[in-house]
Parts: sequence; C-alpha cells; structure tokens
Amino acid sequence: MEQDIPTISAWQCIRRFACRYLRPFTGSFTVVQLMHLAGGLLLLLPPLLIRSVIDDAIDGDNVRLLVLQVSLIAGIFALWALISSIKEYWGHSIAQRLTVRVRNDLYGHFQKLSMSFHDNKKTGELLARIIDDINVVQEVIHHGPETIIIGLAMIGGTAGLMLYLDWRLALVGMAVMPVLAIFSRKIVKRMWREFRNERKQLASLSEEVEENLTGIHIIKAFVREGEESASTALANEKHRRSRMRIIKYVSLLFPGAMLINGAGMAAVLLVGGWRTIQGDMTVGTLTAFVFLLRGFLEPLMRVMMFAEQGGRFVAGVGRFFEYMDIEPEIQDRPGALELETVEGEVRFEDVHFRYDEEIILAGINFTAPPGAMIALVGPSGSGKTTITRLIPRFYEPYMGNVLIDGTDVRDITQHSLRKYIGMVMQDDFLFSGSIAENISYGRPDASGEAVMEAARMANADQFVENMPGGYETQIGKRGVKLSEGQRQRISIARALLKKPRILLLDEATSSVDSETEALIKQAVERLRAGRTTFVIAHRLSTILEADEILFVDSGRITERGTHSELMALDGQYARFYRIQFSEMHAI
Repeated sequence: MEQDIPTISAWQCIRRFACRYLRPFTGSFTVVQLMHLAGGLLLLLPPLLIRSVIDDAIDGDNVRLLVLQVSLIAGIFALWALISSIKEYWGHSIAQRLTVRVRNDLYGHFQKLSMSFHDNKKTGELLARIIDDINVVQEVIHHGPETIIIGLAMIGGTAGLMLYLDWRLALVGMAVMPVLAIFSRKIVKRMWREFRNERKQLASLSEEVEENLTGIHIIKAFVREGEESASTALANEKHRRSRMRIIKYVSLLFPGAMLINGAGMAAVLLVGGWRTIQGDMTVGTLTAFVFLLRGFLEPLMRVMMFAEQGGRFVAGVGRFFEYMDIEPEIQDRPGALELETVEGEVRFEDVHFRYDEEIILAGINFTAPPGAMIALVGPSGSGKTTITRLIPRFYEPYMGNVLIDGTDVRDITQHSLRKYIGMVMQDDFLFSGSIAENISYGRPDASGEAVMEAARMANADQFVENMPGGYETQIGKRGVKLSEGQRQRISIARALLKKPRILLLDEATSSVDSETEALIKQAVERLRAGRTTFVIAHRLSTILEADEILFVDSGRITERGTHSELMALDGQYARFYRIQFSEMHAI
C-alpha cells in the first residue's frame, strides 16, 4: 500500500537539515563563515581610504600619502583575494562532503523502503530527488551562508560608516530601504510558493522521459513515437509554464530592486552634490558615500536574489525529508533472529494479503518440506507471484503466518532470511557491467573458478567463452547485448553461486527456441537439486515431477496434488493441461 508523503514547513526543513548534517562540520563550517565575515568587513575600508586619497593626498598635493594610501588599498584587496580563495575551497569542500552524506542517506533510505513503495513510484521521480534536489542543496550550503553573512556585514557596516560620515545624507540614502524590503518580500513570498510546484513538474517530466526511454523498443514496435513525443512535450510544456511563473517573479525582482536602488543613489547624489557645491561636504566624502551606498544596497539585492536559490533549497530539502520520514512498512522486529542454518521447510498458515483495498490472497495454507518442489499454477493475476514474494518478506500478509523451519519470517532479520533465498524470475534483471560481475552479484568475493563453475552448471560457459571478452564482456544496460536465453542462464548461474536453500523460480522458457529451452531446463534441474523450490509454471510440462502442484485461482488454492492426482480429479488443472497440450500439438 502506498504511503502518503507528509509535508513539513520551510523552517522545519532548515532546522532539521542544520541539526542533522551541518553539526558534524560545525568547526570547519564556522571558520569558513568567519572568513566570509572578514572578507566582507575588509571591503568596508577602501571607501574610507578613497576619501583620504581625494581630500588629503590629491587636494593636499601629498604624493607620499597618495602612494601610501593606494598601496594600502591594493594590500586590502590582495588580502581579500587570499581569504576568498581559501574560503571558496574550504566552503565547497564542506558542501561536497555534506552532499555525499545527504545523497547516500536518501539512496540508502530508498533501498530500505518496502516493495509497496517502489510499486507506486516511478524511477524518474526518485532520480529527481537523488540528483536534482541534492545538487541544489550543494550549491546553497556554500553560497547561501556566504551571501547572507557578507550581505549582513556589508549592510550593517556601511550603514554605520554612512551614519558616521554624515547622518543626514545617510538617512537620505537609506530611505529607500523600507520600500525595497516591502517590494522584495511580496515577490519572494510568491516565488517560493511556485518552487514546490516547479519541482513536482520537473519530477513528472523526468518520469515521462525515463519511462519512454526504458520502453523505447515497445514504442518503436507499436509505432507510437508521435504519441509519446506529444505526451513528453506536454509534460515539458507544463514544466516550462511552472518555471516561467518563477522567472516572472525573478524578472520583476532584480529590475525593481535596481530601480529602487537607482532612486536612492540619485537622491544621495542630488543632496550630496548640492551640499558639496555649498561647501558643506568634501568631494572625497561624497565619493566615499557613493561607494558605501553601493555597498549597502547591492548586498541587500544579492540577498533578495538569493531567494530563488533559497526557494529551490527549501523545496528540495523539504522533499528530501518528506521521503526520509516515510517508514518502511516491513522492518525487523526488536530482537529478530539471525538465521545460521536453514533446512528449507516453508509453511503458509491461513495467509491473507491485500493491496490497497483489493484482496489478492485469501486463506492460503500449505507446507513445503525441505527439498520439495512446489508448483504454482493458475490464470494470470491469480496471486501466484504474490505467494513467492511473501517468502522473502518483500510483502507482508495482513493476516496469517509464513514460516521457515517453523519460525515466522517476521521474527527473522530480513538480511539473514534473504541470504538463504535465491530467485530466478521471468525476464530477470541484469546490471550494466561484465558477465562475471553479474554472476557474482550475490557473492562478490567469489573466486574466478567459482564463477566459471556456476556458469558451467547453468550451461552458460560455452557462449560466454565464445564472446570476445569472455567473462569480462560488458553486457550493456539490463543485459541488452545478450539474448533472452543467455540472460536467463546468467541469472541461473547467479543463483547457483549464491547456493540458496530456498529457490523461487518463475520459468521463462516460453519465448526461446527448443535447443535453448532444453539447456535452461537442464540448468534449472541442477539449480533446484536438494533445494526447496517454488516454481511458477508457464509450461506445465516442466512441473510433471513436482512433489505438489497448487492451483491458484482468485487468490485461493482451489486444487492441490501431484500431476497424476490432479489429472484424475479432472478439474481446473486438468483443463489447463489439456488446453496447453492441444495447443502444443496444433503448432
């Protein structure tokens, strides 16, 4: 069942993020912020020195003082450049390390969430959370404090210096500040609201593109390129519109702030120029005042402009914590057992399972002795696959018990439970990488000899050795460079190398040629030897020797027995078998 994603406020986002991720970097992060502050305060000195250069050195024809003051200004900028270089490196280093932690935590949490969560989430949306949102976090972690600290230092420092130089002219210059604050607050408030919607639209676009690229062969086979392109274009257009609403506010914010800033500067030049003409103020003081006013209003504008990134940061971190707050439906109980050995007995006791409100399984009861082969037969959608998914606790029954060697699987740690369970499913998933890496996926420490022995037992050794790269051949995304039969044999080799005690097998021989089918059947026989095996049967000819056949219909076991017993019963299984047998002879 899909869980609702909770929402949290912007303040909660920032506070939780700082407590959880910034706290380990408190020392180095504080040093970087102090360097930001020092760099900002250094920039307050040049306007005062420029006033001295104009009023004392130039007007006083004092060349020595001119050289001294100019050298001091150059030294200040050199020191500022050194501090800036160090803090940029340290700041980005902290941001990078913090980003790695955030991204690892989110990916690890996605791994912990139950299959019901992943059934309802598209890969594109989760990728957007891991990549796009965290990239925004990385940028803001360094540049956010820098913008705010330098901005506040410059605003406070320049305000104090302007009041010191001439309080009346300072009031003229700062008179625009309330107007600027009110204007920016209204724009930023609306802009932040749009950021959350923009992230949702971007996630939808990512989902659309990811799904279409994954299913490109189906799109081409059914000549649906035009329709899918139109659907993606629509998602792209929705994202463009949401982005343009943000851009509209950005385009109002910067020019509007510049206009208000320009009005303040014009007022200072008008009043200050008139007072200079009247002899009430020196040219150096007016010049310093213009520089200081620029140092007062520009940081204020940068802080406001940072609102765009700040909005994206809050939206991204908000989504991060929304996902992190989702609790896995399936968790290890306190004191759960670590399986050391497994005999292989599997028992279902009155198991019921539902997905959302739909009943999938109702009253499933059976016992599979160690080493037995249990076949699951029935129409599509009857619940066969769900039964096999309950054994490794991919899903949890809402009623009844699933037991391994008499122990409820809910009393066993998931890791140790799944360590003894092997799976070979229809259209099994292979990872990008080499053949050897895929075979040893469950046992990465396995030797090369063990990998080759597993391939031999899976009847995969011959085609692997005939490949140019042998076991190091790169098979592409999802094993695209291999045939279906080759992929299936690699999956069998992977399961063989793991040496599971319980095997879940969804046969996939219906779409391969007869020779490949025979090789796969032989490999499967080797794989299930001595193991408790559950077979979801597509070709009934493969389960004639099963110890017990369970016919599943509408979530219930309606018939059970051996092949000969069920044929003698002349019920649903017998009809299934005769239909398939007649179809095989009709080909």
